Amino acid sequence: MKILLAEDSKSMMLTTTAIINQSAHEVVQAFDGKEALSLYYSEEPELILLDIEMPELNGFQVAERIRAEDSDKWVPIIFLTSHRDDEHLSQGIKSGGDDYLTKPVSQVVLTSKLIAMQRILEMQNKLSSMTRELSEVNDKLRRSVITDPLTGAKNRLYMDECIKHEWYRAMRNKTELSVLLLDADNFKTLNDTNGHQAGDKCLIDLVKIMSSHLKRATDVLCRYGGDEFEIILPDTSSIDAMRIAEQIRQSIDDTKFVNETDTPVKITASIGSASCIPDKSISYSEFLNYADKALYTAKNAGRNCIVESEISKNRNVAA
Repeated sequence: MKILLAEDSKSMMLTTTAIINQSAHEVVQAFDGKEALSLYYSEEPELILLDIEMPELNGFQVAERIRAEDSDKWVPIIFLTSHRDDEHLSQGIKSGGDDYLTKPVSQVVLTSKLIAMQRILEMQNKLSSMTRELSEVNDKLRRSVITDPLTGAKNRLYMDECIKHEWYRAMRNKTELSVLLLDADNFKTLNDTNGHQAGDKCLIDLVKIMSSHLKRATDVLCRYGGDEFEIILPDTSSIDAMRIAEQIRQSIDDTKFVNETDTPVKITASIGSASCIPDKSISYSEFLNYADKALYTAKNAGRNCIVESEISKNRNVAA
């Protein structure tokens, strides 16, 4: 362990340091309370042996500062004092101390305390490691619950929660919300011609293309189902939504979606766009229906095109 020893008596410092060294621990020495506080932050000790009577700051004050300023971290504090009365013991515990040793310090007692503290530290480290591992597992589980396993895009469950959240946020802030619904044209032909493995690769590549045109962390790409995707664009005007849609459409149109040994199949995208400033006259479900209708209009218009929904054209979306 790295042990911070704060003691203003040079003789006691030498004696106590010798006992600690015999137990194969590292000692960081401080000769007053102010120096002890400074070394606590710079050296990050695992145990503090703290004399009560010191210049600058006494031991109680040092302990109080450590507990107040570094409340997220627990480092055991053992007070060293020549006083044996209950009042000093009580004050030491109240100020943040964990144990109490009277001077002159017994080698047997101090060595035993160090062994006990070493055990506590090892248990604390094991607990911290288990906590980190559990946190990592929980993070992976949360990501898996909201992520499409094939493409890495967010899934339908996340999409439903996200559009609801962004709808009401935009309503409160009176800001514009846009969504794009995208359907991969001729995707069935690709599956029938080259197989589902090629189809899966196509979907993965589609997500990479769409993601490359989403520059903000708040823009969310979700797999709506099959070869359909939804892009949620908070704080985005209808003009900007159409611009992003065209960039995506063009990039998909320029890409060959095949494996090395597959027969080339042309994949394009039909996109429906909807934008508005949400209010109580319409629900987010109805809003999505506008985008859905625009998408099918694009499909019926010959595909590989973008259609802006009627809500974007007719609704007042000015701030």
